Amino acid sequence: MTKKNKHVIFYTVVSTQNNGVLINRNEVKSMELDERKQKILEAVIQDYITSAEPVGSRTIARKYDLGVSAATIRNEMFDLETMGYLEQPHTSAGRTPSAKGYRFYVDCLLQPSKVTKDDKRLVQTWLGDRADNADQLFRSTAQVLAKITHNVSFVVTSGQSGARLKYVRFLPLDDRRAIMLVVSDTGQVEDSIYAKPAHVEIDELNVLAQKLTERLAGMQLSKITTQVLERFRNDIVDDIDLYKAAFRNLQRAFRKQDLYQGGATELLNTPEFRDMDKARSLFSMLEERERVIHLLGKETEEKNPVVRIGDARTPAPLNDCSIIEATFRQRDEVVGKIAVLGPTRMEYAKIIGLLDFMKEHVVQILSYHHEDT
Repeated sequence: MTKKNKHVIFYTVVSTQNNGVLINRNEVKSMELDERKQKILEAVIQDYITSAEPVGSRTIARKYDLGVSAATIRNEMFDLETMGYLEQPHTSAGRTPSAKGYRFYVDCLLQPSKVTKDDKRLVQTWLGDRADNADQLFRSTAQVLAKITHNVSFVVTSGQSGARLKYVRFLPLDDRRAIMLVVSDTGQVEDSIYAKPAHVEIDELNVLAQKLTERLAGMQLSKITTQVLERFRNDIVDDIDLYKAAFRNLQRAFRKQDLYQGGATELLNTPEFRDMDKARSLFSMLEERERVIHLLGKETEEKNPVVRIGDARTPAPLNDCSIIEATFRQRDEVVGKIAVLGPTRMEYAKIIGLLDFMKEHVVQILSYHHEDT
């Protein structure tokens, strides 16, 4: 176990004003536990993450060089349980971390692990072979993250707010309908059914598409508003109904959030989800796309990965789960989030370091797409 100072703080740092003096809430929190208790709590959590078995004082004394006896460790663990940082599932068993204990560990003790060379190589190879466009990139990101962490992984895009229009095109479908394609500079394609008047031919629609492209290419899709489109409506087409229909489809493009998910079955290999009723409840929730997007859609100002730890106040399927999420940005705009969901007994240090690496790598690949278009 790595030795650390008493007040090392990395995540979810909030400050408050008190009589003109800034007070760090996590530093106040860490004052509740002296250095010995912090080291014992960290040892219990690290051991439990590895073993998935309640941890006893003798185990800590044997495996971690803390310089105190098993009896002293046992007394300190009792205090930590009384304070709510540890729990004892059975009278004769060792202790397990509580949600409060994990929260303290993440906020005050944890240092992110460096991504291993093998994991870096896997990410770079996996995404390099599957990153022809943004859609493939996000899908592959969720898959490789699940492969490395053995947890459920997500990528949620924020409506492609930073994407810029590359071109508009129409494809024939039948006598009354066409397919309208809106393509962004990231390579992502949004298609929609366009109900065309009977007298309008596909060539006329593509003249409209060409004019729209000439006017709007390079503009952020999120900024293509009705006001923008109205400015040059008369210069593009005489048929107002034809124009309005095209505008409606254009404005809907890339506004919806997309969800990419991987690794749900990985949870079946963890002790926490051997109870099939519990696993079924979680899997049922993960199938509800809008619910998952809402769960991951909370805005945050932190640049580093953020950890949310489940307890009795979270939705039932997530009571014993944690979510680690990282927001990735391009051109100072939020593109989306990468997230990992798993049991509270997850490898926080490894996953936090991995997410930090992956969000930067994904943005780098998206930048290449922009430069190539």
